[in-house]
Amino acid sequence: MKRRDFVSRVIITGGAVSLGIGCRRKIEPLSGEKEKNTDLLNKPTGRTIKEPEKQIPILAETDVLVIGGGPAGTAAAVAASRTGAETYLVERYNHLGGLWTGGLVLPLLSTHAVDKNKNRKQVIFGIGGEMSKRLTDLGMSINEVNPVVDPEAAKYVLEEMIRESGVKMLYHTWASNVIIEGNTIKGVFVESKSGRMAILAKVVIDCTGDGDIFHLAGDNYDVMNYAIGLNHRLGNIDRIDSKKPGYVKMNIGGPTPLKSVNWVNMWGKENQDALDVTNLSKLQMDYRKEIWENVQKIRQTPGYEEVFLLDTASQLGVRMSRILDGEYRLSLEDTMTFKSFNDVIGISGAWTTMLYKGKKIPSKERPFWQIPYRSLIPKKTDNLLVAGRCFCFERELVEDTRIIGTCLVTGHGAGAAAGLAVKERKSVKDIDVRKLKDLLVQQGAWLG
Repeated sequence: MKRRDFVSRVIITGGAVSLGIGCRRKIEPLSGEKEKNTDLLNKPTGRTIKEPEKQIPILAETDVLVIGGGPAGTAAAVAASRTGAETYLVERYNHLGGLWTGGLVLPLLSTHAVDKNKNRKQVIFGIGGEMSKRLTDLGMSINEVNPVVDPEAAKYVLEEMIRESGVKMLYHTWASNVIIEGNTIKGVFVESKSGRMAILAKVVIDCTGDGDIFHLAGDNYDVMNYAIGLNHRLGNIDRIDSKKPGYVKMNIGGPTPLKSVNWVNMWGKENQDALDVTNLSKLQMDYRKEIWENVQKIRQTPGYEEVFLLDTASQLGVRMSRILDGEYRLSLEDTMTFKSFNDVIGISGAWTTMLYKGKKIPSKERPFWQIPYRSLIPKKTDNLLVAGRCFCFERELVEDTRIIGTCLVTGHGAGAAAGLAVKERKSVKDIDVRKLKDLLVQQGAWLG
């Protein structure tokens, strides 16, 4: 049975949602074609168990439901709520910001790029720009280009923006399945300490980073293995004594808004599967051990005795996993040639050197690039939008599409589109892109 056929059996009733998935527990070995079907479940034991049918309470019926409170999800929720749409935001951790905060990936990258006159300028505005300015005003951001922020301050700022915009926030909650009628997503099942519940919505936005929602809905996608790391911070950096006999320069990362604290980026192991929980668990343990032992070596080096491990990131540094097969696949060529889209929802910039037509193009020479609305729209599932590192793009563009700045832009675009769709009672595929662009400009976005 295909996933889409499975979830299509959801019946929405007056007081509950029920699934026809059997009424008795039964353990049975897999054989034949069942062993080949790895889409539904990773089966390390080769056995399955049937879950009994039960009535699932509906927690809420809302206009817009955003799954994932990273940079994309926070921007999407704020944008949607500011249109007047009732908006719920579901986040599995205890904070907003995703890898930007909990992952200690502190630079807001790709804020600047080169225009057609070869002038380097700021390109990220809108809700992402507002977040950045608030952090600067608090003294919790350093550097004008690709600013580095304090993670606790960023958690506070993002949550204040959620609170001010009227978003209904659910922390400690994990999306576990989708509710589909035909080709239209009607809501999401969530799991928490309160048990299994359903949230019904007119529009759902997948900001999980790993494309969990469009995967569960049965949309097509590509999977890209990439490097996974684990960042950490060091304290007492301002107490390092470089004049002490025996002092040698050590890797202590880069500065943050707190003079005593540095953040240390870890590239990690290459070609890692971010969708394999056993792999993620092993990496978590290996990296924590590696970080601890490395910090002890630093502390044993003359001049570094007072340096200590302040914290390790609460989230593994997953850079890439699923990539949506959407209505338009953004290409590296698009981003290098100032390609213009009539459905542009935002602009992103450049932060690193990219290989283009056999040449290395440094960030200071790379053009700003537009992101089309179509790249956020799945081909199969109606009333579902995708924002963050898993929207539709070519693999060659991974270094630009996965970073914080781009996530903020795609999130803002998706949230505004969802709010407009609700307001006009249309599918997200049928909204007037001219009205969408006008709305984004009203919300402070720059479209080039």
